[in-house]
Amino acid sequence: MRLIVSSKSDPASMNIREKLLGSSWECPGEFMGNPYHRKGDDILITVEEHHIYFDEADRMVSTLIEEDLDLVVFISKHASKAGIHSLTVHPVGNFGKAKFGGWDHMLVPPAPEEMRFALGRLRDGAKKVKKNYQVSLEVTHHGPYLTTPTYYIEIGSDEVSWTDDEAGEIVAAAVREQGRYRTKRLKRVVCLGGGHYAPHFTDMVKEKEVSVGHLIPGWALKDLTRDGLQTALEQSGTDLVCVDPGGIEGGIFKTIKAWCGQLDAEIVEVSDI
Repeated sequence: MRLIVSSKSDPASMNIREKLLGSSWECPGEFMGNPYHRKGDDILITVEEHHIYFDEADRMVSTLIEEDLDLVVFISKHASKAGIHSLTVHPVGNFGKAKFGGWDHMLVPPAPEEMRFALGRLRDGAKKVKKNYQVSLEVTHHGPYLTTPTYYIEIGSDEVSWTDDEAGEIVAAAVREQGRYRTKRLKRVVCLGGGHYAPHFTDMVKEKEVSVGHLIPGWALKDLTRDGLQTALEQSGTDLVCVDPGGIEGGIFKTIKAWCGQLDAEIVEVSDI
């Protein structure tokens, strides 16, 4: 069973929600004062606050419907001062303090193959519209906290893009198609280094038969601990660490290599995948 979470305080989320509900869904009841919808193995809920602060939605919805969930997808906006038109996918959690939802030093299990599939569908959809949308992964960087495999799929980066009908349909189509996709497990990696939009790792996923779990950018490595790396590997279902060496300070890189040795994890550069 897959849970899709939308937020009334997020215009992009409501845009995508509208496109998803354009096809036939049942409305069996309410969740926290708002109607929830069901179609086959999908449940779609709508919450009032921005969903990065809505912890444990998986637990609450599973209790409501008396069924287990195996995937959670948050449909969302992406905000950026640069205002770049973008479509992004990323895992969830915090390696350091929870400044934007979730819990301090707590990660959420990612969904590597599902993220890879969604990213490919965003790329396909972006080719068919006039507006130039930049399609990329983002790194692990905010809440909420859950225990079910989860990813965010987003429209960025301003009001014009958030409410754009074509962008809403591209993301809705990716979510619909991913729900019909039967996952084939690929080589998985945890990614370290680089910038927020992970361009080298995005290219890697595009060009190679590989999927990514957690992504830790260069600016977040100061918050990474040995236990945090171990959790990222375990949740991502891999013992392979892929690094963008240009985005890692030398002393930190030496420490990470030592941790990988202690954890029996292999470490490779992105160019060697």
